Order: sequence, then structure tokens, then C-alpha cells
Amino acid sequence: MRGGRVAIAVVLVLLLGLLSAGRVLACSCAPTPPKEALARADAAIVGRLLAVEARGLARAAYRYRVVRVYRGEIQRGSVATVLSGRSSAACALPTRVGRNYGLFLLGQGGRWASGLCGIISPRRLWAAARASRRPASEAEASGSGCAS
Repeated sequence: MRGGRVAIAVVLVLLLGLLSAGRVLACSCAPTPPKEALARADAAIVGRLLAVEARGLARAAYRYRVVRVYRGEIQRGSVATVLSGRSSAACALPTRVGRNYGLFLLGQGGRWASGLCGIISPRRLWAAARASRRPASEAEASGSGCAS
């Protein structure tokens, strides 16, 4: 009798999960200008994905060789471990080993987290970092398009 109740509970949990799956299986990112995302991030790097290691059913550790550092206390050439989801529904990081990715990271002290919304092309990250370093008057002058 007790085994039957457990089986019914498991079936109910699975059915409830399927009913709500359509609402939670979508990952969406609010559009944020790269310069603003860079300012909000605890670290920003370009890293070459070395490996993805499962950390339970829903999480994974993504290991990157750090190619460039634009923000944060990370050493170029070191290996950074970034925690994220394991599936695209959970906004997981891309899993293509050997590819370079621009990453906005949250965390500190070597414990980093990110997700699909924290991915940017290395070129766009470089441009955002370059724009962030320009003095405000120079950025305004170059963007005005007006001749004096």
C-alpha cells in the first residue's frame, strides 16, 4: 500500500512538472548595452572553453583558459571555473569546447557564475571596454556628428 502512494506522488509531481514546463523552459535575456553590462559585472574576460563538468542534475562547471581580462581580479593565462546551468532552458553557457567567448561574470574570490545572458562576442567586449575607457567629452564629441 505504501509503495502505491509513493508511485502516485511521483506521477503527480511529474505531471505538475510537465504542465508548468512550458512556462519555465524558456530562457530570455533583457537587452543590456555591452558598456552597461561591463560596468555591472564583477569580472569580464575572454576565455577559451576547455571543459564542461556536470555538478549535479541542473548545474555545471565550465572551465575557461583566460585569454583577455577587461575587468576583475583574474589572471590572464589562468583557468577560471564558472558555474552555470546545464541546459539551454536554464540559460546555460554554450558548450562548444575550444571556442573563445566573451563573458560577464558575477562573484568574487575565484568563485564565478554566469549564464547565457552573460555571453558576448570577444570583439563586442573589446569595443565596450574601449568605449568605457574614453573620457566622456571625447565619447560625446565623436558621437554628435556636428561640425563646429
